[in-house]
Amino acid sequence: MRYRLPAFCIGLLFSFSAFSQKAQLSGVILDSFEKKNLGDAVVSLVNKKDSTLYRFVRTKTDGSFSFQSLDTGNFYLYIHYPKYVDHVEDIRLGAGEMLNLGSIPVIPASKLLEEVIVKQNRAIRMRGDTIEYTADSFKVRDGASVKDLLRVMPGLQVDNKGQVTAQGQKVEKVLVDGEEFFGDDPAVVIENLRADAIDKVQSFDKKSEQAEFTGVDDGSRSKTLNLVLKEDKKKGYFGKVVIGGGTEERYSEEAMLNFFKGKKKFSVYGIASNTGKTGLGWQDRNKFGEGDDFGDATVEMGAGFIMISSDGDDDFGDWSNRYYDEGIPRTFKAGAHYSNKWLKDQQNMNLNYTIRDIKNESIGNSLTKYILPDSAYYSRENHKSGSQETRQLASGLYDIKIDSLASIRFKLNAKKERKTGATLSNTLSQDEDLNLVNDNKIDNSSESTNEAYLASLLWRQKFTKKGRTLSLSLSHKYNEGNSTGFLFSTTDFYSGSANPYLRDTVDQFKSNFSKTLTTNSKLVYTEPAGKKALVEFNYAFSRIGSDADRRSFDKVNGKYTGLNQEFSNKYSLNYHSNSAGFKYQYNGKKLVANIGTNLGLARYEQFDSLGKKVNDLKYTNLFPTSRITYKMAAQRSLNLTYSGSPQPPSLDQVNPIRENTNSLFIQEGNPDLEQAFRHSVSLFFSDFKLLTGRNIWINGSFSSTNNAIVSSQVTVNGVTTQKYINTNGNFDYYFYSSYGFKLKKTELNLGVNLQTNGGRFVNFVNGISNTSNNNTTGLSFSVYTYKEDKYDFNANVGYNLNTSQSSINPNKLSFWSQDHNASVNVYITKRLRIGSDVNFYLREKTDAFDGNNNFTVWGATLNYQVFKKKNGEFRLEMNDILNQRRGFEREFTLNRVYERNFNQLGRYGMLSFVWNFTKQPGTTK
Repeated sequence: MRYRLPAFCIGLLFSFSAFSQKAQLSGVILDSFEKKNLGDAVVSLVNKKDSTLYRFVRTKTDGSFSFQSLDTGNFYLYIHYPKYVDHVEDIRLGAGEMLNLGSIPVIPASKLLEEVIVKQNRAIRMRGDTIEYTADSFKVRDGASVKDLLRVMPGLQVDNKGQVTAQGQKVEKVLVDGEEFFGDDPAVVIENLRADAIDKVQSFDKKSEQAEFTGVDDGSRSKTLNLVLKEDKKKGYFGKVVIGGGTEERYSEEAMLNFFKGKKKFSVYGIASNTGKTGLGWQDRNKFGEGDDFGDATVEMGAGFIMISSDGDDDFGDWSNRYYDEGIPRTFKAGAHYSNKWLKDQQNMNLNYTIRDIKNESIGNSLTKYILPDSAYYSRENHKSGSQETRQLASGLYDIKIDSLASIRFKLNAKKERKTGATLSNTLSQDEDLNLVNDNKIDNSSESTNEAYLASLLWRQKFTKKGRTLSLSLSHKYNEGNSTGFLFSTTDFYSGSANPYLRDTVDQFKSNFSKTLTTNSKLVYTEPAGKKALVEFNYAFSRIGSDADRRSFDKVNGKYTGLNQEFSNKYSLNYHSNSAGFKYQYNGKKLVANIGTNLGLARYEQFDSLGKKVNDLKYTNLFPTSRITYKMAAQRSLNLTYSGSPQPPSLDQVNPIRENTNSLFIQEGNPDLEQAFRHSVSLFFSDFKLLTGRNIWINGSFSSTNNAIVSSQVTVNGVTTQKYINTNGNFDYYFYSSYGFKLKKTELNLGVNLQTNGGRFVNFVNGISNTSNNNTTGLSFSVYTYKEDKYDFNANVGYNLNTSQSSINPNKLSFWSQDHNASVNVYITKRLRIGSDVNFYLREKTDAFDGNNNFTVWGATLNYQVFKKKNGEFRLEMNDILNQRRGFEREFTLNRVYERNFNQLGRYGMLSFVWNFTKQPGTTK
């Protein structure tokens, strides 16, 4: 008997543990049209493995249902109600999961008679905060890429540079089956994966890993697309090969191979081109930074110049075209991807590697009007430059699920790059009467290397009590940059005569070394507070140490041996931060809201070349956050967020050194800079009607900055000296709205977009405060239609009004810009297709720029598909038929009006062969 009680307790304990691992499922059934709840509907769960009935219940009078103590696994959820269309949905239940499906709309059978529902019912579906597009419901030509597919989906836009916008927000990540693909390089994914390999496209605001784990929203969002592959594409291999050659010695070759077997994915690709194709994406800048609040100082070499800039968290990113569309780059890029899951998805590995080499030559010019308190002057610049950059990126992730409640994730990222560049430039400065003020010539060459490494660990632990979690994250990043270069500059100064009265010559050798060590850690604990609420407690520590050693040597007796003290120094900046805080989150049926704050103690220590502390700043900071999501209906929701955060100065802003790389623009650091504080409010509203295809997206934000870090410029004889100071008065705003619909009984999709952005920005010009108000307001219209094997047509018309007014010059500056484009493809036969696209760029003249900048870029293609499955194609292209393409940019900023022109790829013809191949089990090709 004495053993029975312990045995009974042990059995009871095991029984309780087993019960605690059971799952729960609930939801509410309602009429999709009248929005009334449906009682007595039959809700069934069917085992997905063997299609046997597992459980069923009937809904209550309020339409609600719930399943208790469910086994884990994959199920079909069937909903049946007389005179309504049966609803079927995939359900996956994890151990201890409490899954609430919210409101589930079912469609009256009578509505199926409406013609528009035949395609649109399956085309788009709202699943919580995710918009899911069924790929096969959107028709594209045979062999089309994912980029072509995205262009025909409502709410998604793809511009000429491949940038994807979803519901008014720029897409930062593109995933494949929920995982990173080639380090998340979007251009590789959307341009090289075929549309017919995609089952669904999911658009959502991806939360941080921490928020997804704890269930407490931290406000971190990145607009993300997830491409779900078709099941038959997950077995075997598929790929694409492009071989092209043309006039003007143009070539463009691509190859991509994807091998998928169950959870295992292996892919390789390569690009070699001199047609401007780089394969570069617009990657999420924060992907590898682990959320650092303080930018890392790294050495950059842009257009041949040596400078130290704050790169923030993009040390490992591949998001930026370093040549900024100027020039005609010759590009080679290759990459490999491997990922796999095993032991019932308990372990996961994701590896990526890319190498890129870009060689570029560019020619350009610019005209700038600088507005001063009592006058103005013009700067006319011409330059020619050449550069080459080789970059290697590697990333690895290993995820281990210790059990159903605990996991550990390891990440390792590395970057190594080398850059060389040389620039020749000539700049003339004139006063308002166009009298010559100075004449500057620069010959600048440089070479730089950069290495960066990041290691991180994330441990997460759930407990048997739903909502109770504990997690710890650790990361360490090392960044080192070196650069050397030669600067030769002459500046002649004039005063009303043709002969200069002064010549300033700079002949220097420059070296730059920078190193940054960043360590971050964060501990987070969550605890349930009732059935619908959670409370989060967190503590974070951060340390960043930055060192910079800049040296300039003057030429002495033919050798660069004279150290120039004015433009040389060693400088260090250390940052320490400790913060702790809490957040309360409520998760209701229609309302999800949270509010919280962190209290942080930050310290900035600055050291001079002798290691002496020259500044020691201490701050007490608050980090308030709040977010409200209100679901008005299954396809209608409103989100409102607020956040506040400090913005510390970067190393190059506080480093007390003069930078003379540009003899007409001297920069100085300010060691007395204080941190700024930024308040941000954003709003997002979405409303979609499945049956009509009508969609409404509204997205807006407003931010203001206290104690903002701004520039203070003093200009004398056309030479500007700039430093940074703190001031108030800065704010910026952004608004985007979109309305789209499909005309009944047609395949015509129409859309209209309205957007505006701008703000008020303060700087100081010759000691006088200058407030600049800038705004750009745009209105655009779009139309798209498609008829299978007949034609497709896409057109966009866009108008923008750009205005700027500064307090030191009350005259308002404004100009209209227009961007119109249209493309059409017509099938002569089922295999022969001709197409044409045209882009109109119109820029109105201003008082500073007295000429209209209008040009038209027109292209045409002839495509003929070969092979039985039409997976081969000969393509004849003619680019820029009118030979008018050129680089152009105009902007108003603060007290500057700026316009630049630069060379771009002109007219050429190209003949290419494209082969899309695939081999799945049971197929022959």
